[in-house]
Order: sequence, then C-alpha cells, then structure tokens
Amino acid sequence: MIQQNNSTRARSRICFFLLFLLTGPACLFAQLNQGGLPLSFIFAIPAEDNPVVVSPSIHRSALQAEDEEKPLPYRYAVNIPVDLDIRTQGNWIKSPDGSNIWRLEIHAPGAQALTLYFDRFNVPAGGKLFVYSPQRTQCLGAFTARNNVEEQVFAISLISGDKLTLEYNADPDTDIIPGIHVSEIAYAYRGVQDLSKGIRDFGQSGACEVNINCSEGQQWQQQRRGVARISIKEGTGSFWCSGSLVNNVRNDKKPYFLTADHCGNGSSANDLGRWIFYFNYLSTACENPVLEPASRTMTGARLMAHGGNEGATGSDFFLVLLKDNIPDTFGVYYNGWSRVSEPSPSGTGIHHPQGDIQKISTYTTPLISSNWNGHPYMSHWKTVWTQTLHGHGVTEGGSSGSPIFDNTGHIVGSLTGGDSQCGTGSEDLPDYYGKFSYSWDQNGTDSASVLKCWLDPDNTGTMVLSGQATSVDVRTLSIPVEVYPNPFTDCLTLRIINQADSFSASIYDQPGKCVFHLDQEKFNQERIEIDLRGLCKGLYFLKLQGRQTMAVVKIIKQ
Repeated sequence: MIQQNNSTRARSRICFFLLFLLTGPACLFAQLNQGGLPLSFIFAIPAEDNPVVVSPSIHRSALQAEDEEKPLPYRYAVNIPVDLDIRTQGNWIKSPDGSNIWRLEIHAPGAQALTLYFDRFNVPAGGKLFVYSPQRTQCLGAFTARNNVEEQVFAISLISGDKLTLEYNADPDTDIIPGIHVSEIAYAYRGVQDLSKGIRDFGQSGACEVNINCSEGQQWQQQRRGVARISIKEGTGSFWCSGSLVNNVRNDKKPYFLTADHCGNGSSANDLGRWIFYFNYLSTACENPVLEPASRTMTGARLMAHGGNEGATGSDFFLVLLKDNIPDTFGVYYNGWSRVSEPSPSGTGIHHPQGDIQKISTYTTPLISSNWNGHPYMSHWKTVWTQTLHGHGVTEGGSSGSPIFDNTGHIVGSLTGGDSQCGTGSEDLPDYYGKFSYSWDQNGTDSASVLKCWLDPDNTGTMVLSGQATSVDVRTLSIPVEVYPNPFTDCLTLRIINQADSFSASIYDQPGKCVFHLDQEKFNQERIEIDLRGLCKGLYFLKLQGRQTMAVVKIIKQ
C-alpha cells in the first residue's frame, strides 16, 4: 500500500507411516512437496558435526532509515548475498542404512526468521531436500524433482528464528549430485513472528484490524480463500503485499493472481520465480491465535500484464500466473470480478496488513470514482471504512494489491494506497483502489498492459464473472487446533476452536509407535491439558482424529 504523498524394508515402513502423518492438512507452511522426514530425524543422527555458515550482520538503524524514506511496499527482510553450493560446502555422512546424507547449517545472528533463495535448484529423481529449524519444530519438504523448473530457481517459505539446517537425502541407487545453490538469505527483521523464542503473542498489524473469521467475515468465506499474502522478492529486499486469485471466462482454474503494480514492477523474471504465495493464512476464530497458524504456499510466478506505473498513469495492477496449478486440496477460490463502472454501494476489503494474518475491512457508503494522488486519470475507487462490531478495519503496509469486493462478492479493484490508519484518529480517512474496469482495457493497447486478453481470451465481452471454487474432500479438512507450549516440558495444552466433532487424540513417536491415546466424547471445554511427564525427550506427532476431520501436529518434548 502506498501512503498518499532401519533395514531398507523396515525404514520404508517407517517412512510410509510418517509420510501419511506429515502430508495431512495440518502440515505447517506446506509447499508443494513429497512430505516425509529427513533421514537424520529417523535415525536420530546428532547435529553437532554439521558445518555452520554464519551470514554477515545487518545494520538495523540503516534499514529503519530506508524504511522511513520508502515505507511501501512493506519490506520485512533484507536479502544477503551468499555462495552456498552442495558441491563445495556442507558435510556428507552415511546413515545407518547406507544412504548418503548432506547437511549444512546456516546462522544469521539476530534474524526473526529466514528464507532461502536458490538460483540453481535441480534435484535428480529420488533425491530429497529438507529445510528445518534447530528445534525441529518446523520442517519443510521433501522438495524433489517435482519442484524443478526450467529456470532452476526456487525459494522456501519462512523458517522462524536465526538458524536453519539444509539436509539432502540422496537416492541410494544413484551417484548424481544435485544442483543446489543458495544465492541469497532473506534476513527477516520485522513483520514476522519469531517462534524460536516461544513468544505467546501474535500479529503486528494495528489493534483496530478485524480478523476474517469474526462475524464481519461470515458472508465472505469463499472470497477469503482466494486472497493470499505474498512474499515479494525484489532485488536486495523481500516485501509483504497482498492479492487474489482471479477467475477467467473459461473457468479452467488457471492460476492467475492479481496484485498491485507498485508491488511487482521492480521484480525481475528470476525474482518472480521466487515469490511465495501464502494461502489460508488466518485465525480460525475471531480472536488472534496464540501461535502462528498454518498456511499453504505456492512458489513462483510469471508476469502476464501490468499497468498504471504505480498509479501515476493508471490503475496500478500487476497480473501474474503461478508456475504450478494449485492442488484442489488447498481449498482455494478463484474470485469473480466485475468490470462494471458503476460504484458499488457497499462491500469489503480482504488483506494481510504488515504481513499479518488475514483481516477484513468494511465499507457501507458507495465507492467514489477518483484519481490517485493528484494524477489526472479517473482510474481509482475511493473508499472510507466503517466501524463494525469487532473493530474499525483499515489498510496498512502489506495490504497493497489486496482486492476490494462489491456488495455481490466480486472484485472491483486492487489497493494502491491511502491514509487510513489504526489508533491515530485516521481510521475514517480514505483509501484508493485501482479500478478493475480500468485495468481491464484502459492502461494500454496490448496484452502486456490490460487484463482482458488473459481473463477473457475468447473476447466474449463478459462484464461480470462469478468465482470458481475447488472441491475439498471433507475427510481431509483439518481441525482448527492450537497446541502450546511447543516445545513443552511436562504438560501440553490443546485448544480446539469452534469444533463440535467427537474425536480422539493420539501421540506417536518417530518410529510410529503410539505412546499416548485419549478418547474423548467431545472436547467441549475451551482448553484440554495433557500430562506428558512420562514421555522421553524428543520429537513426537500429535494426531487428532474426528469423524470427518483430522489434524497432525509436530510436538517437541524438551
């Protein structure tokens, strides 16, 4: 937002069981991956011998000055150049079953979280790459040949804290060394939660913001499934923006994604290949969660069209196509749109302010046709937000590019910026959204500068298009659960949110043996405390099984 101005057979059985657990819908920050566990987890190989690469330090005062000078888009990380190659760094060892394991630890002192950018990513068939935190509470992967793309670029979603480990498990039947090279570390210094410190607090957006699962969002549950926060890679920085999947007239689930031009126009093609899209990043209740919620992520996009020169000459839109089709299991929604030029009488904006969990803002007075920041083009919708039951939702840095919906649930614009703020008496100052109708055909004359060539490729003249849902098997829907503290020492607390299903709780050790089981007719208390002092220290898996739902959460006993 711009402000205005053990044997192989035995091991296979273990891996199959854990793969079933880990690829359930409750996996944290699930990118397209094969699931499973690193061999070092399965064989309890200590990390003491891992080589450690320490990144250069950053100058926070200089970053703060830069952020004050250019507050938007909202930068949350600085990208530190590195030269980390599997062929020259790290350490190879043999696992007990004879497999080859490569590991390398990265330490970026003081970082709140880390992301890795790969400028060479070519994993041979059978190879598996994992990335995990020192406490093993976050584990991403396995990334495999399925993640290879022609440009050989890749990125992983955030790992909390200032340390992470890369681990590659080689296929025992091949001697091929993968092409894995990390060119940059995104050092997150704000706009993220540092889970490694065990802080029981969440969210950095303004106190007036309203979570999407408050009553204000009840009628907007389809639309919110299409909205995502985006980790934008642009040169030496990483930024938070928002945006939405958009349907096209062919209704073919082609993953077009709409955000703002000022979010993306500084990104190269290789930068775009390392954008990360976080879907379903939200609180499952009206209250803020105690711990960071899970999400589903996609990596990589290609530019289709953009226009407006950050709003200076038009509507400030940026349309990309995700590099992978989105699995139906993600449960996303391809939002519909309207290019009708009449102002909507009411509606909402759905967004991720400061990269926070999904929020909703409400307007109850008609949109007004407007220019942006004194420019002569009537390319924007002006809106003023309304106080509602749970707050006075506004927009902030990180909300840029997010959709505004009309009263019938169609996208009519994308956020450029404005003056609304929390807690300063500015909640009712206006915000400005680039008109969808302007982006349709008025920012230029060719396919690189308009929406219509992509969203209506057959030139049908459609004015209003409904959204497109993906089917979700209810048997795979996850139970909204908070588990804390994690890691724990003696007791573990479960909080099941808005859940009336009957289910059981089981805890499994790494080899897949059930070490704890609790049948419960119904978890009708707000919190359930489980005494686990009898368990040995280590990694476990908590499985909650309902009649139609399931969740699996990694837990650590310290």
